[in-house]
Order: sequence, then structure tokens, then C-alpha cells
Amino acid sequence: MKILITGTSCGIGKACAELFLQMNHEVIGFDIKDSSIQNKNYTHFTVDIFQKDSLPDLSDIEILINNAGIQTGTEDDIKTNLLGTMYVTEKYAFQEKIKSVLFNSSVSSLTGNEFPTYVASKAGVTGYMKNCAIRLANEFKATCNALCFGGVLTELNKPVMENPDLWKKIMDVTPLKKWATPEEAADWCYFMTVTNSFCTGQAIDISGGERNCADLFVWGE
Repeated sequence: MKILITGTSCGIGKACAELFLQMNHEVIGFDIKDSSIQNKNYTHFTVDIFQKDSLPDLSDIEILINNAGIQTGTEDDIKTNLLGTMYVTEKYAFQEKIKSVLFNSSVSSLTGNEFPTYVASKAGVTGYMKNCAIRLANEFKATCNALCFGGVLTELNKPVMENPDLWKKIMDVTPLKKWATPEEAADWCYFMTVTNSFCTGQAIDISGGERNCADLFVWGE
């Protein structure tokens, strides 16, 4: 199948691209950084998804995984995470070949924890997903869901991962006592887009069971 994944130069996006390539799919990746993947079935576009006019013309995308995102605590979170994601989805998803659309949202969109602009951007993604799910099901019989990840072991989260005090605070309220690896996150992405053919319009909490976080926002302390 022909897969478009945003944010493929590192983290979850890169792990997703590598998994789909391993399963012999054709993968197209978007990122503001240069490619970090070398594979004959991989095509990379260096692009900022918020720059609507810079998005390349592509046809016949079968699976779209909206993974690209930032966490700055500024309005840039909304520009990239929400508006950029909307631009990509409206350009590539609504056509006859589409089979599945997936959004990398955040458990923050369900709990309200973290920076206000980040929470708003991801809550917007979750709400937008539900709108897309209705339209995609009605017109193309395609699935559309959001994965609301809790902690994932990526570069973005190093300020927390490498601080023993902050890490302990999070693990104290996480029953599984771990965060997901990018590869575990990629497995979820593959399942929800390739294996899944019936679940749609759902925002799925994948967080290791973290709880009681209302007063525990440790980022950047």
C-alpha cells in the first residue's frame, strides 16, 4: 500500500516508516528535517506542514498517519499540531483510494495536563479526527482514529527522561512503571491502519495507565 507519514525523521514517525517499509509498503515521509531513512521504497519531502502551499501534489494515498508535532508552549503548537495536520489531511485523505487515517494525538487532549497551547492543539486534533471519521466513513468507507499516547521514549521527552526526580514523579503515578518505545507506538499505528477495519472515530488512551496527574505537570521544572 501507499503510506504517507508526517514527522518521519525521528521518534514515532521514523519507527512507523521503518515498520511499514519492513512490511513491504511504499512510504512517503514529510519532515522539516532531512531524511534519516535509506530505503528504495521510501520517498522523503523536506516540508513544513504548516506552510500549506509547500505541500507536494501526491495521488492515491491509501493510509495517512498524521504524526508530526511539536511541544513548545507557544502558539506554534497550534499552528503545527492542529492547523498543519488539518492542511495535510484535507489535501491527501479525501479521495477514492483512502483506506485509513490516523492521528497521533496525546493523552493530554483527554486530561488537560501540560502547556495550555499544547493541550489545545491536541484536543483540537482529537475533535478534528471525529469530524474526519464521519466524512471518511460516509464517503469512502475508510477508518479514522486517534492514538492518545502518554509517555514515549523520544528525543522530545529527554528533559523529563534524563531527570531522576521528574522521572520518579511520573513513574509513581504510572502503574506499568514504564513509557512506550517508539517501536511499540509504531505497532499501534500499524494495527489501527492496516489490521483494523471496523473501529473508527475513537480516541484511544495509550498511556501505561498513568493516573492522578491533575496536579502533576513536571515538564520544564
